[in-house]
Amino acid sequence: MKLDLASPPETQAAGQASSESPASTARIKANFARFEAQVTLSEKALASGRLEEAMMYASLAAAVATHKHCGVFASWRLERVIHAVSAAIPDRTPSFARATSAAGYKRVLHVVSEVSPVGGLTRMISRWMAADPSRSHSLAMTRFRGFVPQHMKDAVASRGGKIHILNTEIGSALGNVGRLRDIARGHDLVILHIHCEDMVPLVAFARPDKVPPVLFLNHADHIFWLGSSVGHVVINLRDAAGDISISRRGVSPERSTLMPTVVEPVVRRLSKADARTKLGLDPDATIMVSVARTAKYRSVNGVTFADLHIDLLKKHPEAQLVVVGSGPMADWKPAQDAVGGRIVGLPEQPDPWTYFEAADICVDSYPFVSSTSLMEAAGYGLPMVTLFIAPDEARIFGINHVGLVGTALSARSMPEYNTILSRLIADPAYREAVGRAGEKAVVGAHTPPGWLDWMEAAFQRSVELPPIASPSPEPACAPDRPRFGEPDCRHEEIFGADEPLSNLTKDYMGLLSLGPRLRLWAALRRSGDIRGLSETLRLLLPEWVKSRLRRMKK
Repeated sequence: MKLDLASPPETQAAGQASSESPASTARIKANFARFEAQVTLSEKALASGRLEEAMMYASLAAAVATHKHCGVFASWRLERVIHAVSAAIPDRTPSFARATSAAGYKRVLHVVSEVSPVGGLTRMISRWMAADPSRSHSLAMTRFRGFVPQHMKDAVASRGGKIHILNTEIGSALGNVGRLRDIARGHDLVILHIHCEDMVPLVAFARPDKVPPVLFLNHADHIFWLGSSVGHVVINLRDAAGDISISRRGVSPERSTLMPTVVEPVVRRLSKADARTKLGLDPDATIMVSVARTAKYRSVNGVTFADLHIDLLKKHPEAQLVVVGSGPMADWKPAQDAVGGRIVGLPEQPDPWTYFEAADICVDSYPFVSSTSLMEAAGYGLPMVTLFIAPDEARIFGINHVGLVGTALSARSMPEYNTILSRLIADPAYREAVGRAGEKAVVGAHTPPGWLDWMEAAFQRSVELPPIASPSPEPACAPDRPRFGEPDCRHEEIFGADEPLSNLTKDYMGLLSLGPRLRLWAALRRSGDIRGLSETLRLLLPEWVKSRLRRMKK
């Protein structure tokens, strides 16, 4: 079966070496026009003194750019809006007294937009707290959606911290800005783990003289996000992310640092045989497992993740592929039938450790890599295999994380991918040696105590640097100018999502105070985007009411 995954269909037809094409350029330009329209609305609202609406349109612009790539990874026009809104909010507190050494960071505040039952970021925050027993760690959440996982509650409690939920307090987004500032001033250091479009923390912390130093965790390194000018230090989780932080987001090199993802040291609960019995897997098969969120297994050019493994599984009837997170995919059925059902797609699971314990090999998701899953698999001594079929300029789409570089086996073509996996299936001794090397590297860099050295270095960097300017001068890299080469030209095929602007607007409007919320509601009614009495009532309610109702149900 011949598979061409390297470029979108219009490029394949033209036979171009790069995936840049008139079609991808036109798509980026159209996306950028939608984005720029919201940026302009934000600037106009700011000029008219409508601060809440300036925040809303800036958030909508960012949401548009994260869903449909616009050829930019940052916007200094929006960064200026952030700083202007922040400066316009009265704050008579004296200048914040900063710690003079990393040892002075005794109280750490982690700020999130929301948390989820599945995904590496929520787990990383809990693991970060657990890995640092010498400090108090607290959590502030801007958009509570009705769920806080028990492992996060336990992590905060174990470090003597508190959980602060902003959107259950009476008021609007502007009120939450002031509340978050007040909470932060009870701490020595702030770490942002926020969504790409979350304006509340950015406006709160764009006054560096009034708040503790802010570390910005670049967990969404592959897409657009706001906050390049707010982070005192930007923490990148891999090398390629640092490149884009500097060259496309305008982060100065001295404020960009590297820190591995923290993962838990593995404690095996079951033997491989017992894990297979528990899961109902063939005790004699060579089991390949892949673990990721559903979105990471999207098809490319009509080729599914299951299709990638047909030839391999036909060659090795003793092998099976278990995909935890894909869920049942209708377009996988031809591939599954072609190999007698030896490809299984299962729903997302918050803790898939049993599948790692049952497996022989860990296969990365494609086209969207899942680095945290690979690191977790490495802790079980599983060899890791990842596929990257793109030019080096697009390496933000691949695996280049500290403990995985040189230990995860990276294929640059489908023949190489099949060759790597075929050898791992056929050669148990090689499989074990590769797994041991990966385990050693990941344990050394991504788990305590080795990981703590990276964390302390990031903390120390924040002590040594002077406070960031507010507002910052526009960087030389011109982040607002859209680009059409790599990696931008192939970005939407991998990460793009369809989310109507009206839905994004509805999600935000509860954060507005009554007057702006009513004006926006009326505009949506006129455009026909509000249907039915239940939606009308839901959208008229302020978010703090809805959040309190969610908490009462728990």
